[in-house]
Amino acid sequence: MRTIPQIVMHQVESSQFAAIGHVPELNVLAIQFHPKKSTGQSDIYHYQNFSANLFAEFLGAESQGSFFIQRIKKFAAQFPYSKIDQAAFNHTVPQPAVKPTSLAEAAPVKLSKELLAGLLTGREYGKEMAKEEEQQAKAAGLIVIFGASDDLMEFRGFVDDERGAPTIALLDAKGLLPFREDIQHDDDALKDYFARAPQVRAVDALWAKEDGYSWTYRTDVPHATFEIVEDGEPYCRGIVIDVADLGGAA
Repeated sequence: MRTIPQIVMHQVESSQFAAIGHVPELNVLAIQFHPKKSTGQSDIYHYQNFSANLFAEFLGAESQGSFFIQRIKKFAAQFPYSKIDQAAFNHTVPQPAVKPTSLAEAAPVKLSKELLAGLLTGREYGKEMAKEEEQQAKAAGLIVIFGASDDLMEFRGFVDDERGAPTIALLDAKGLLPFREDIQHDDDALKDYFARAPQVRAVDALWAKEDGYSWTYRTDVPHATFEIVEDGEPYCRGIVIDVADLGGAA
């Protein structure tokens, strides 16, 4: 007998839709819209190619309606959608979605890159992270990367540093690899540099390469993304990396 896939739906506060859900095995996002006045029926649409990381961002967004418009609706080619036959899926009765307002409130849930990214989404430029959050990210082995001004790549959490940007930062489980030219006559530092260099992973800071954003980042390291805004408009799409996904011995 064919098993009907189950999608757990979460209530959201939005004038556009009532609930959202996700099937990680299929990378499918489900959006249940408010009932139509004419029929009282709530249509459900499915959006393809929607990752679990992106769903965590969506669920934790300050405004799910803004997230839908800016990150989903504008990219119909990336996330093709269709109205679905509700009999083909078992959408659960929507349950209230709980978004933590702080990392302390999220405990004892293990702090993951997805949870942290969801929390940071919607933060204002210049107020990206509190010191306590930086310390908790460090303890969890998470590296938070975002942009500042038009020439800086900021690192928080496991790595607390900054680099002039645009640039390519090289990371491993020890952290940020220093620039070779900054190491002069320190034999131990040189030895460490050359031992680490073959295993590092690159994160490319990109300035104004995507419409609507000052800073975005490109890397093949698994990561979760978050949105920093300025005066209500997208400013930077930052990333969170788990050092466990980086090469090199800690």
